[in-house]
Amino acid sequence: MMTHKILIVDDEPDNIRAIRNCLAESIEPYTLYQALNGELAIKIASAELPDLIITDWEMPGIDGIELIKRLKHDETTSDIPVIMCTGVMTSSENLHTALTAGAVDFVRKPVDKIELIARVKSMLQLSDSKKELKQKYLLIEQKNSFISALMESIPHPMVYYGLDGKIEGFNRHFESLTGSHITGTRLYDHDYFNIKSIHYKQDHTLINEQVNISYECELAERTYIFSKTLFYSSPSHPLGIMCIMTDITDLKQAHKAILENKERELASNALRLIHYSELNDKLIENLKKIIDFTNEKGNELIRSVISQVNLNTGTNVWQEFETRFENVYESFYQTLNNQFPDLTSKERKLCAFLRMNLSTKDIAALTFQDPKSVDMARYRLRKKLNLNTEENLTDFLMKVN
Repeated sequence: MMTHKILIVDDEPDNIRAIRNCLAESIEPYTLYQALNGELAIKIASAELPDLIITDWEMPGIDGIELIKRLKHDETTSDIPVIMCTGVMTSSENLHTALTAGAVDFVRKPVDKIELIARVKSMLQLSDSKKELKQKYLLIEQKNSFISALMESIPHPMVYYGLDGKIEGFNRHFESLTGSHITGTRLYDHDYFNIKSIHYKQDHTLINEQVNISYECELAERTYIFSKTLFYSSPSHPLGIMCIMTDITDLKQAHKAILENKERELASNALRLIHYSELNDKLIENLKKIIDFTNEKGNELIRSVISQVNLNTGTNVWQEFETRFENVYESFYQTLNNQFPDLTSKERKLCAFLRMNLSTKDIAALTFQDPKSVDMARYRLRKKLNLNTEENLTDFLMKVN
């Protein structure tokens, strides 16, 4: 059982004794302190921090009213409840004066034992409640301080807001984007979030599905990834949304520059392969001309060489091209296969050439086909991709990522 500490202050020892006797008859295990003047009472209160003080009004030096004021002025003793106990200052005006000074109750002398015990218990319950609330408040303060430090340590703009969009808190990075006078305003109402419908729709998806989300959005000519999660009062009751904004503008520009460089390399490689293919065609054409000037054995040897050149060149040219192509367009084939799983290997190759915006002539040279055959393959591919007559095949494949 908790032992409460009570300080009794009176310049008359008999009055202190009377109060002590009343409290002694209570079943509560009180620890009692006494002081014959206000100066000593302040020292004891500061050292022992009693749960309750019962003080006389009229005392030499520091009287009861002045004692209460000094206790309230000191942060360490300001929360200690004080009962004013007097036999002289008993009018309603006196009661108002005592309560205005900071007293929480008023008892007239001579004290009634039952009344005193009841009022003391009531004030101690009040004291315990205030202490408990203070401890909870301090704990909340500590948690808030930790959360604030954690938010400030995040090197990206961060904001948290209620389910209705009202902003409750943010870090300095977010403040630098939007300004400081935004607490309590709705996130969706700010001009900075110029595509409000996107954020509103994404937030409702998050609230309804309760699954973390990330999406890309443009803000003030910068590109951000918005990563959002719910925070809860209980496992099934979300209170609001936490959002971290990661600026990926520079990263995207760097990636774009790398991709453009790879595309230039790929185009250069494709042209080199086309040139290489054309040289092989001329070589084969010249070999065929020699046939008329050789015997049958020589003709067989020439045809064998032509066959090997066609086979090796076609295989090597495509393997080298496809390896470089996949290095540039990493997800092209995967996306294509997911959307159109029934494409053949030849059709996939044709899609790759068209993705590079190669002409029918260039594709024919790379694949050792007649241009008319390439045109027919393009027609069949359009039908397989379910494109209408208004849709451009090359433009369609350019959008596949």
